[in-house]
Amino acid sequence: MPMPKLRPIDRWFIDEVLPHEKRYIAAARALTDSEDEARDLVQEVYVKLFSLDGWAAIESPPGYVLRMLRNLAIEHMRRAKIVSFRRLTEADAQNIWDESLDPFRVTSSREQLSKVIEALGKLPERCRAVLLRRRLEDETPTEIARATGESISTLEKRLARGMQLLTQALAFEGTAVRVRDDSSRQPSAHEQ
Repeated sequence: MPMPKLRPIDRWFIDEVLPHEKRYIAAARALTDSEDEARDLVQEVYVKLFSLDGWAAIESPPGYVLRMLRNLAIEHMRRAKIVSFRRLTEADAQNIWDESLDPFRVTSSREQLSKVIEALGKLPERCRAVLLRRRLEDETPTEIARATGESISTLEKRLARGMQLLTQALAFEGTAVRVRDDSSRQPSAHEQ
């Protein structure tokens, strides 16, 4: 029986994507809890690739696949009922993709940074200060507690609250989100 003729997308996949599979699995392993989850994540990305209309225009297929892996892993973690905060922040910080710059990536990164800065500006001052010191300046809770004169427990609560509010603000991207420090307040009718 003769071998069926390959479609252009099949040839592209075999030539441009498949040779880098070990790299994809290693990256997926860093984003998941198990080898099986890593392989499933890679397969899910492959399925998505075959559904793309603009596959031929992808300049760096390996970099594109790595970005898809990271984004899909984060999406899975957000949907999960229980996710380790460490795992989510490590996945979010993973720098596993191709570093080549393209105009879309530059523009997209600038837009994302603007949204994060805007959301940070809406956080309550104390939550924002703790969040910035802990996540950006990489200070330990003990160092922050000494500098502010507050207990570690209070700082951890503020950090958790700040992360929660920041995540909510960024999740509602494109809508006006009012971030408040008063978590016990009941939402008004127009906020429901």
